[in-house]
Amino acid sequence: MNLVPKLRKEKKVVNIHQDVLIDEYAWIKQKDWQSVLKDPSKLNKEVLKYINEENNYKSEKLKNLEAFKKKLFEELKGRIKDKDSSVPVKDGQFSYYSKYIENSEYPQFLRFNKENNEEIIFDANIKSKNFKFFNLGSVSHSHNHQFLAYNVDTNGSEYYDLSIEEISTKKIITKKIENTTGEIVWHPNNSVIFYTSLDVNHRPNKIFAHKIGSDPHEDKLIYEEKDAAYFCSPMLSQSKKYLFIRTGDHQTSEYWFSPIENFENIKCFKTRKEKEEYEIDHANDLFYILNNLDQSKNFKISIANMNNINKWKDFIEYNPKHLLLDFTVLKKWFVLLRRVNGLNQILIKNLENFEEHFIKFDDETYELSLSGQYEFDTDLIRISYSSPITPSTIYDYNCKLRKKIHRKTQEIPSGHNSNNYICKRVMVKAHDEEEIPLTIFYHKNTKLNGEAPLLLYGYGSYGITIPDNFSSNRFSLINRGFVYAVAHIRGGREKGQEWYENGKLMNKKNTFLDFISCAEYLCKNNYTSKGNIIAQGGSAGGLLMGYISNERPDLFLGIIAQVPFVDICNTMLDEDLPLTVTEIPEWGDMKKDQEAFKYIKSYSPYDNVKKQNYPNMLITGGITDPRVTYWEMTKWIAKLRDFKTDENLIILDMNMDAGHSGASGRYDYLNEVALTYIFALKISKKISP
Repeated sequence: MNLVPKLRKEKKVVNIHQDVLIDEYAWIKQKDWQSVLKDPSKLNKEVLKYINEENNYKSEKLKNLEAFKKKLFEELKGRIKDKDSSVPVKDGQFSYYSKYIENSEYPQFLRFNKENNEEIIFDANIKSKNFKFFNLGSVSHSHNHQFLAYNVDTNGSEYYDLSIEEISTKKIITKKIENTTGEIVWHPNNSVIFYTSLDVNHRPNKIFAHKIGSDPHEDKLIYEEKDAAYFCSPMLSQSKKYLFIRTGDHQTSEYWFSPIENFENIKCFKTRKEKEEYEIDHANDLFYILNNLDQSKNFKISIANMNNINKWKDFIEYNPKHLLLDFTVLKKWFVLLRRVNGLNQILIKNLENFEEHFIKFDDETYELSLSGQYEFDTDLIRISYSSPITPSTIYDYNCKLRKKIHRKTQEIPSGHNSNNYICKRVMVKAHDEEEIPLTIFYHKNTKLNGEAPLLLYGYGSYGITIPDNFSSNRFSLINRGFVYAVAHIRGGREKGQEWYENGKLMNKKNTFLDFISCAEYLCKNNYTSKGNIIAQGGSAGGLLMGYISNERPDLFLGIIAQVPFVDICNTMLDEDLPLTVTEIPEWGDMKKDQEAFKYIKSYSPYDNVKKQNYPNMLITGGITDPRVTYWEMTKWIAKLRDFKTDENLIILDMNMDAGHSGASGRYDYLNEVALTYIFALKISKKISP
């Protein structure tokens, strides 16, 4: 049997704000960490040995469940339609879609013409053959349908290489443009693309124009963002008349624009001002602007004339009860995605007579979203609907006839009956009397007597809303007697912009306390009981996992912390890391603000590990992850081993071939899901056929 892994200590002390940070494992972060992300073979041999020992220890501890894991993998795979395709999206004489062929990990991209002749334009299975990891940032055809540009990341580091092919001949037009972000924008002239490059610290700071077929070293710099806190990206207006460049951080945005035929002459649309956010598009000779100006915290829509972009007038007036999320402008229709009472609605506005109506569903909780489309002069929009117990359905919606046209419902080959499950949305009282939305779903035969194990998922950062959507994977737990719950805690935007702001900066602890309130509610109402909950969260949700494991270990049987952001003090003091500077508005400026430093240090998971019992813990990471770097979870688990006073299982799973999002193939990824589920089932003693 493998011994518990042990990492060498080498104390580092940082004196700051009349305080100290003590880190006995800081040495494992290499000075040339950027090179490790691109090439993991450059990892320090001592650290590599330790990580391998952790992976081997995990395998040893779960060895007797290997057969069950394989069975669970097949079960998860059985809910995925092996030969599947997306609903085609019309673009002129062609319709574009993707398709999975039998036993494939990656999709093919295809199109058919008006004679229904099918053509494979890109096969990711062929392109990925020589790589253990293969992630497509984007696949984008030119407006004349002759060329295809695509971005590929082959190790998980999110450094994408961009290539361009001629569709009919598969001839490479531009072989490779390195270190891009994965975004591609085609010029309407079909001979130029716009892309964003990454600097040495993985920050998207430059927009280039590339003439296809030319040497990338000759590409023209269109825009450079000099502020390390701001990330930039290009887009083409709906009218195809303007190039837009968006730059911003988590609370401020700014757009630059130019007529597309004169894209080098770019100018600012509205100068950045701290905490002012706006998003723009152009159509029908107007600029449409989603913005939070004039105390419009939950956003409104303004319009501006092309000849006077500084004069904005309201198009969709501000309503504090409506959170405006996104919009699309067509020739005859304005389409707005908004959230009302925690649920998404789609508002349709006729641009000829200005009549309005909206699309909504009557379920207690659901996810509704707009899907992308190519055509401008159309009455059709595409929408996607699902709920936690209802598979995803794609509709085309005719705005003129106000009619939904069913296009596809997600198939579950092994079978699924929504009537076998119960799903509800409840409101939970927080520590300060706020009401937290909590989604709960379970099999109708599960007894709510407090004995059921429960998986509670949470995130709560960056204003990201956790959708109440369908995931077939969860039923491997639910069908074995688990209750599944999603806590819509502060830090997200489930209840609007204030819900986000009350879970960031000096309000961050509300995120953690909301999650604990949800856990206590679930115990009090007999969905489960104290010490019978498994908490799950990833990335910034891993920060949440770290806090609750330090402060309320009594509530939780287990913690699943995926690529967890747990070493927040050291990370936010290191301005060379990719995200640190741009994330200061989210967490606070530890370097310049003593109060921010004290507050962050008081909840930082890594800095608050203590001598106590900890829940069972599965911690995951990706060796090439540029967002939450490999040393964060590695240091954390080493420190947890130093301090924990129990015999509970604590294991690290470091993916040595991937980054932040884990395995890239649709079936390879299921191995990671199976791992988390056998961990949950093992510690809850629910292992069953």
